[in-house]
Amino acid sequence: MLRSFIDRRIDAMLEFCERCGFKLPPFALWSGENFRAAPDSARRIAESGLGWNIVEFRRGAFATEGLSVFTLRMGDWRALKSGSGRLYSEKALFAEHGQRTPHHYHIVKTEDILNRGGARFVVELFKVDRAGRRLDERVRVLKDATMVEVRPGGRVILEPGESLVLEPYVAHAFWAEGGAALAGEVSLVNDDATDNYFLPPPEPPAPIEEDAPMRYPTVRDYAQLGFLRA
Repeated sequence: MLRSFIDRRIDAMLEFCERCGFKLPPFALWSGENFRAAPDSARRIAESGLGWNIVEFRRGAFATEGLSVFTLRMGDWRALKSGSGRLYSEKALFAEHGQRTPHHYHIVKTEDILNRGGARFVVELFKVDRAGRRLDERVRVLKDATMVEVRPGGRVILEPGESLVLEPYVAHAFWAEGGAALAGEVSLVNDDATDNYFLPPPEPPAPIEEDAPMRYPTVRDYAQLGFLRA
C-alpha cells in the first residue's frame, strides 16, 4: 500500500467528517513532527491504539474490501477484570461506495454500530458457535429502542442517526448503500489483536511503500517511529 494512497484516504475521511458535522480530536491532524514534539501524549495515543488505520481486508482490494478507521478513545482492556476505569471505546468508520467489510465476530466485545451520516448503512448478520461455525438460527438485535429479528444472513438497514447493538458471537458484515457513509462504533473496551475473528481470516496487510513523505502517522507506524515502549 502506497503512503500517498493512505494519506489520500485520510484526507477523504476528514472531508467526509466535516460534511457530516462530526469533529475528530486535534491529534487526527498530527504529523510525525507533532508526535515527536509531545512525546508523553504520543505514547498514550500509541499504547492505546488510537488514531488512523487504513485497512485492506484483501491485498490490493481497498476499493471493494477496505475501510478507513479512526479510533478516538480506547480504555485498557486489562481493567475488565476489576470492573473499573475506562471500560469503553469509540471508533469512526468511513465506508466508501463499493466497499464491504467482511463477516467477523467478537467473543468479548459488545458494540453499538451507528450511522453518523451519509448513505444508508447495511449490516448483514448470522450467529456463530464458540468454534466460529455458522448457526442456522434467527438473530435478534436491538435497533435503537426496538428489537428486530432477522433470518441467518439477514440484513438490517441503518439510516443516518440509527444504531444497532451487536453482541458476542453475532457475525456481521457491513457496507454503505447508495454512496459513502460515516459510521461509528461505541463498544466495550477490547483488544483488537485478540477479539476480531474474521470469516475467513484476512490476509496479512501489505507493507507500506514510502513513495511520499508521511503526513499522517497510522497505528502501523507507531512502533517504527518510536512512539511505543520496547
